[in-house]
Parts: sequence; structure tokens; C-alpha cells
Amino acid sequence: MNMSLLSPEVLRSRAEKQLAAQKAWLLPDNETDHLKLIHELQVHQIELEMQNEMLAEAFAQANELRAKYQDLYESAPVGYFTLSMDGKILELNGRAAMLLGQSPNALTGRNLREFFGATCAASADKLLAAAQESSEEVFSSSLEVRRTRQLPLYVNAQARMYKDDLTGKASIRLVMMDVSALKMATDDVIHAMDMSSGWGAL
Repeated sequence: MNMSLLSPEVLRSRAEKQLAAQKAWLLPDNETDHLKLIHELQVHQIELEMQNEMLAEAFAQANELRAKYQDLYESAPVGYFTLSMDGKILELNGRAAMLLGQSPNALTGRNLREFFGATCAASADKLLAAAQESSEEVFSSSLEVRRTRQLPLYVNAQARMYKDDLTGKASIRLVMMDVSALKMATDDVIHAMDMSSGWGAL
């Protein structure tokens, strides 16, 4: 059945046709009120059955989409965070937990700024503040993430404020990408250039 929303008139017409096809109560012109009422009830029952079928189909499609996007969310190569307006972690995917070096359960409810050094924590605060003030995505690069008993890593982060249409509640969606390898390569190139220019000056 077509899942596009049917108008009451179309639904009624389809129900009338289905009832006639079932060879249910066919009313002569001089039918009594009692039989007309039965006819109306039968038509209404078929309308409800058709609506129920459409709702079941819509529910199945919604579940399929939810599973698809959940899989994409969890297997994404970047860290996805949903943060409260004061920076607390509400939700995150597996990659985000890996970047911070802890399990998702251990991270939920903690403030994201805990995972940055003093300088980078200030940059993260500015990023979240900018996200709250802008309708566009905001960006911050080479933030150093501190992880317990692990080497630090560097990430680029972009954030945007999101407001739920149903509840009106605002949150911040943040994407974090590991750029440690790129930063180290860039630092090596800069160091080599500095060494080269130093030797050239001798």
C-alpha cells in the first residue's frame, strides 16, 4: 500500500470500494436507517484497518531507517558527541569513546573540557560558546586530548547547536577527528625547514 498520507475522502472511497468488493451489505435506495448505520460502521472499520496497515508499514520503515543510521553512527571513522549546553557528554559513538580512551558508560555525564589541557580547554570552551551563538557549524583545529596512561592525540572539532522540534530542548552536536598523524608530519616538515634555514645561515 502506498505510504503517502491519504486524505479522508480518498480513504473513504477506497473503503467503500473494498466493502463492495467483499459483497458486504449492499444498500438499495429505500434502505432503512438501521442498515445505513451498519453500512457506515462497516466502512469505518475498513478505514481503520487500512490506516492500521499504513501505520504498521510506516513503523517498520522507521525501524529499518533507525537501525541503518544507528549502524552508520556507531561505525563512523569520526567521533560523534551530543553535549548539553554546558558541555556535558549526553551521547557518543564508539569512535568518540576510543578517542578519549575510555568506555562510553564511563564518559556519559562528564564534561568534555576535562579531556583537554588548560590551553586547549579554553579553545574548546570558545568552540562550544561559538556554536551556541551561531546557526552555522564552527570549527577548532589541533586540540590536544589528554588520555590516562596513553599518549596525547590531536583532534579537529566542529560543533553546531541543535534544537529538538518536539521538546524545544537545545544541545550541541560535535564531531571530532583524529589529526595526530597530520600534525606530527607538519611539525616534522616545519622542524626540517627551520634546521635547513639555520644551516643556510652559517
